[in-house]
Amino acid sequence: MTEPVKPLSTKVRIAASLPRRYRAEQRFRLYGRAAIVLAISALALLLFSVGAQGFSAFSIYRFNLPLHLDAKLIDPKGTEDPAIIAKGRYRKLIQQALSDAFPDVRSRKDKRQLYALSTGLNSVSLRNRVVEDPSLIGTAIRYTAPLSDDLDLYLKGEITQRHFTNEATPLTIDQGPAKILTLSGSPDTFSAIMDQLRRSRHKAATRLDAQAAKLRENLQTATAEVAKIQTTRIEELATKADTMRKDANAATLTLGANDPSILLGFHKGFIKATEISPHSLSGKVLRPPTSMQDVQNWRVLRLDLPERARRVSDQQAVWAESLLQAGFLKRSFNAVFFTNADSREPELAGIAGAMVGSILTLLATMLAAVPIGILAAIYLEEFAPKNRLTDFIEVNINNLAAVPSIIFGLLGLAVFLNMFHMPRSAPLVGGLVLALMTLPVIIIASRAAIKAVPPSIREAALGVGASKTQTVFDHVLPLAAPGILTGTIIGLARALGETAPLLMIGMVAFIADIPKSLSSPATAMPVQIYLWASSAERSWESRTAAAIIILLLLMIVLNLTAVFLRHKFERRW
Repeated sequence: MTEPVKPLSTKVRIAASLPRRYRAEQRFRLYGRAAIVLAISALALLLFSVGAQGFSAFSIYRFNLPLHLDAKLIDPKGTEDPAIIAKGRYRKLIQQALSDAFPDVRSRKDKRQLYALSTGLNSVSLRNRVVEDPSLIGTAIRYTAPLSDDLDLYLKGEITQRHFTNEATPLTIDQGPAKILTLSGSPDTFSAIMDQLRRSRHKAATRLDAQAAKLRENLQTATAEVAKIQTTRIEELATKADTMRKDANAATLTLGANDPSILLGFHKGFIKATEISPHSLSGKVLRPPTSMQDVQNWRVLRLDLPERARRVSDQQAVWAESLLQAGFLKRSFNAVFFTNADSREPELAGIAGAMVGSILTLLATMLAAVPIGILAAIYLEEFAPKNRLTDFIEVNINNLAAVPSIIFGLLGLAVFLNMFHMPRSAPLVGGLVLALMTLPVIIIASRAAIKAVPPSIREAALGVGASKTQTVFDHVLPLAAPGILTGTIIGLARALGETAPLLMIGMVAFIADIPKSLSSPATAMPVQIYLWASSAERSWESRTAAAIIILLLLMIVLNLTAVFLRHKFERRW
């Protein structure tokens, strides 16, 4: 008979399990590090995406044109009356300055495009400058104002990529009919441009083939009527792709509406290419050159996006490039973004009004929530009897801390606006609504800080004859102050980023002025970001991201302040 197997001793079993436990501990550490790396990567991705969009809003292109303040358009009778000066034709003065920069622009259509380089509200800043200093009337000044938002995006490369190529090959100019010029050079002068256009057309044809392939995949599941429509569409796409490839391989390329814009600059003029062969290029004159002599140095500007697919025309692009080359356009820090309130024009919009509104709202929140929250925490922790009523209050405070913020907005709408008829869209009402939302957080954090003070502090104070009130306010509260401050600041930081409660009380209104008091109409930064994000114009995207950056910085500063106070005044018992 075999001998029975003796069970292993406890010591042996523990020793045998140690390697497995160590491996499990190493896996747990690895999971923890992976979670930290994943969180940091997500944060970095967020900051990079917001920063990449928002940093362009911190700079802007500005005019720097000579402008004559004609008295006939401002104060024709010489009254020097501020009311009359304020009614001057300042937009006409700006238009005249642009016309002086481009005297060849004569048609009404071209003038409308030219005047669109400057936003209509620039005349307001010019008017304010003249009203403040009437002695400028009749003199020549340097007109400095933001470029229109579309042209600003164009020059920043956010509408279409701009590719410049400088050349030094001799060209001969032949003038044709109806503002058409033909430039001729050596046999391969324009071969590089043609190769780029051919690649662009082949890529477009490949995209059409991909669209047709997707439609073919859907034919099997489509109904007979839909299949007939899709079949017709597939044939159209295939025909268009074949035509595009055939045109791309032609000896002479004729540029159409779907091709990139090729702009040739020479002698301070520009032409838009309409037909290109290896040795010659014909195009429409967009800005007349100063000379019709042979060209030695010239440059090519290629705009990848076709003209029909963008809001900036080739003609406007030429004017902007000419102003930039002449030094009449400069990129500078966008101080307007930090000094102006909201505006209908993106290039004139700023966050000053929203920042002041947020500060006033946060001030009202702090004045309402902090004293009440701390006093409530002191009473519940130090003075309130332990019975069902206090238990009921504690449960409800904990529940209120988890209530969605929009519920507090509905409460503020019903109580402060509908019942007490307080001013709509005012920082005072916004602060009271956010105070209701922040109050449970402050109470819970303050109670935790007070509870962390050792009982021996209270016993020592009572032992030397201090009353209960003196013990709490002279000994316990100072020692709990770091924790109370930390919880309060974190609660206020959360209130700073709230949007839903403020939307419910009407702070979504368009406010073009900086608020002066707690009862003035105002908006807040989160609401301003919401409004800009819902705007259709592309220029608002960068300003939305820039406002998010500012809001994140403010919240980071508040949270760092909480961390600093906690470490500076922290007591270890």
